[in-house]
Amino acid sequence: MANILLNTGTASFNDLIANGKTFRVPLYQRDYSWDRDEWEDLWLDILDLPVEKNHYMGYVVFQEQDPKSKIFLIIDGQQRFATLSILCLSAIRLLKEWAENDIDKEQNELRIEKLTEKFLGNFSTSKLTISPKLILNKNNDDFYKSYLLNHRKPPAISKLKPSQKKLWQSYEFFYMKLKERMLTKSGEELAKFIDEEISNDLIFTTINVSDDLNAYKVFETLNARGVKLSPADLLKNYLFSRAFASSTLDLDETERRWQSINDFLGKTDLPAFIRHYWNSRNELVRASNLFRVIKNQIQSPQTVFCLLNELEGLAPIYSAFENPADTMWNKEQRNLIRSLNLFGVSSWYSLMLTAKQKLSEQEFTKLLHELNVITFRYNVISGLPANEIEVIFNKLSLKIFNGEVSIAAQAFEQLKGAYVSDENFAQAFSTKLISTKTNKNLVKYILVELENSISGTQHQFEDATSTIEHILPENPQSAWETYFQANEQEDYVYLLGNYTLLEEGINKKIGDKVFSEKQQFYKKSTFKMSNNELNYTEWAPVVLRNHQDKMARWACNAWKSYYVQNK
Repeated sequence: MANILLNTGTASFNDLIANGKTFRVPLYQRDYSWDRDEWEDLWLDILDLPVEKNHYMGYVVFQEQDPKSKIFLIIDGQQRFATLSILCLSAIRLLKEWAENDIDKEQNELRIEKLTEKFLGNFSTSKLTISPKLILNKNNDDFYKSYLLNHRKPPAISKLKPSQKKLWQSYEFFYMKLKERMLTKSGEELAKFIDEEISNDLIFTTINVSDDLNAYKVFETLNARGVKLSPADLLKNYLFSRAFASSTLDLDETERRWQSINDFLGKTDLPAFIRHYWNSRNELVRASNLFRVIKNQIQSPQTVFCLLNELEGLAPIYSAFENPADTMWNKEQRNLIRSLNLFGVSSWYSLMLTAKQKLSEQEFTKLLHELNVITFRYNVISGLPANEIEVIFNKLSLKIFNGEVSIAAQAFEQLKGAYVSDENFAQAFSTKLISTKTNKNLVKYILVELENSISGTQHQFEDATSTIEHILPENPQSAWETYFQANEQEDYVYLLGNYTLLEEGINKKIGDKVFSEKQQFYKKSTFKMSNNELNYTEWAPVVLRNHQDKMARWACNAWKSYYVQNK
């Protein structure tokens, strides 16, 4: 990362805010969104400072906008900066209240001036206005300046925008917390609490980047390390800045479409959606290069609107990929989408975005089946590299988008490279271990599909009547040690060959009985894999392995392409 950063470091809130810098939230950055849960967490962390000595506030990412005037864009960290500024404002409000009531009036007025200029901004010559150190986005800044910085109550709080209401509620929240803490009404104590304790003991990791492209790279790197930042904001800022080059009317329409996309997606990862969209009709782009590609190709208001039009049109489809119950899907599609979601991969999204647009419903459903089979064989059982199958999917997506492929049979010809052969699939299946502790639904899905294959039934894995039976129990009684030594039981209990299906009522009666006692219950089951396929004299490691080999042969038929002939 060193080559994409100006510098990194550690700084207190005091180091950041009290050194003559101005911090600006990008014009189109998301609105203030913290609410009571976040305020409470911050306040409790502050109360712990005397014991903990400091509190780590996480990463903040800045981009220097104007070296001469020391203006920095807050690429990530605006929620924390805004909230800490509001906390300072709440303290000043309390000092003003005391001064107006002649409580240490002169000293409190001096404290107000010092705290304001240190943390909030510089007074004008007349002392009537403040040039703020923090400039919020277009939806919040006027409210922040007009009301919070001037300690004015809005005339109609109920009519405020949601983010403005949260700003005001934050101001009220910290005012009440400070008032409860400062029962002595000591201005000196309050000033020290803000100026020394809070500002010096809240610690940030600072990252300064040279431009928004490097900021996006930082976000991708940190997100990969588990530090959740907001690359979606960078994408939004860039697109809005291009749209604004035309007119404010275009900007308003851009805002409407962006909000519409977000409404459709809900909590879905927006950059992931944009990347999947992009890869559905362009050569494959990795997440780390997405922002660079968009900046290179989306530069005019016209291209911004074209992009947003397509994203807005595809957002409902993309959202439905994660919601099998969506009315967009018929029964067969719903079951296939549900299965794909169980597999925990999203490499198929780009391909199926294009397929949904370009193929008939019948051919789309056939291709959905093929994707189900291929992904199960390739990803779930064989554990092969996801990046390689994504390349294959991308090439097919482009052919469908360009009209070169229009039916599922043609599509499968392009997918053959990702179709794991029966031999390799059976070999991988015969040793596969999947824990019911973490993947219970996936295990049940596999068992149900195997049962359907060998018995000709059409059970669904979400059917509550079927349950997973561990033949060697998860917590076996000591009698099982005759067949599985205590120190090796963990190696066998989550193998696919150790599972079978049972009705819930039967399963409850079995408990941790030994295999010979379980068999009489298996015979009562309506599931063929239990009543007909477990006719063994004992259940030992070699029997389990052989049974799993048999299940692997079933699996080759259960997950088979329509376009592969049986040998």
